[in-house]
Amino acid sequence: MHKSVWLVPTLIVLVGCGGEKGTSGGTVVVNPGPSPTTSPPPVTLNTGEVKPRGDAAYIVAAMELSTTGGVAQTNGVITAGSTTDRIVTLDPPGFSADYNAGYRLADGVNSANFGAAQLTADTTRPNGNGVVFFASTSGAAQNYLALYQQSEFISSFKGSGYVTARYGGTGGWQHTVVNGATRRTRLKYFGYGSPTPTASMPRTGVVRYSLLGSGNYATDTDLWFLSSTSSVSVTVDFSTGTVTGTMSLGGENFYKNQVGGVGSFPIRGNVAGNMVTNGFAGAGIGPVADVSGQFRIMFVGPAAEELVLTYVFGNGTRTGVGAAVGFVHPYAL
Repeated sequence: MHKSVWLVPTLIVLVGCGGEKGTSGGTVVVNPGPSPTTSPPPVTLNTGEVKPRGDAAYIVAAMELSTTGGVAQTNGVITAGSTTDRIVTLDPPGFSADYNAGYRLADGVNSANFGAAQLTADTTRPNGNGVVFFASTSGAAQNYLALYQQSEFISSFKGSGYVTARYGGTGGWQHTVVNGATRRTRLKYFGYGSPTPTASMPRTGVVRYSLLGSGNYATDTDLWFLSSTSSVSVTVDFSTGTVTGTMSLGGENFYKNQVGGVGSFPIRGNVAGNMVTNGFAGAGIGPVADVSGQFRIMFVGPAAEELVLTYVFGNGTRTGVGAAVGFVHPYAL
């Protein structure tokens, strides 16, 4: 789990232990397609995340919410926090991103630049699960960008070792406007990479991708930073184009002294080109299995070596958003 970072008066929810127009009350809104970019040739920023190439595309999931209270802390626990007016959107319109000696993100309402001057932390390391973190604040408007390094260690009768994502990456952009004790936040979680050309997609074989990701889950009185639990995976049968798996979620509740699991949702669908898009219902997230949502997968790398996934879910009282990267581990069973 990524380590918590706190900054008062703004609550940074992109790390743990943003408004798109949608439908209020946690209803899911879906718009078609990933966001291609026309970025210039990238210039290296000396940080440890997977860098987007010039031909990178992005798939995005968004949650907008208001948070009130939650400024006071007791023994590191934020007290009296609540969230309201939550909206989630899969592939929100107007999002764009490019990378050239830093990152520029825009969503049709706001834009932000993150480069060396905004870099505040880089906890990446070989075989690690670190975060590259940027902050850019101007008065009441505050922007944060977290880019997640994802690695997994597996030991089995096949052998043991680490695998770190190389072709796909995930990140989160938080835009917050502070108004006294109330904060209106737009969260964009995105997956990126160079899409696998359709002609290069595998046509045979069954491949298991390990999934590692981050996100947020909110109720009226809870705000979680999510991370996918260990042994989460999705299996793709390229001969039939079917995709099956389960995304199990857990993390840290910012508003309560609580760490653990929050539930899971099914990943089922069919490959179309280099993408998979589908919905789900009756997911067991929270106390009742009544949550609906949607997800999108994009295969990245020359021959679908990896994938990136974004998701949203909501039922009126419980909403969530996140992104994950999937890679093939040679020692997975």
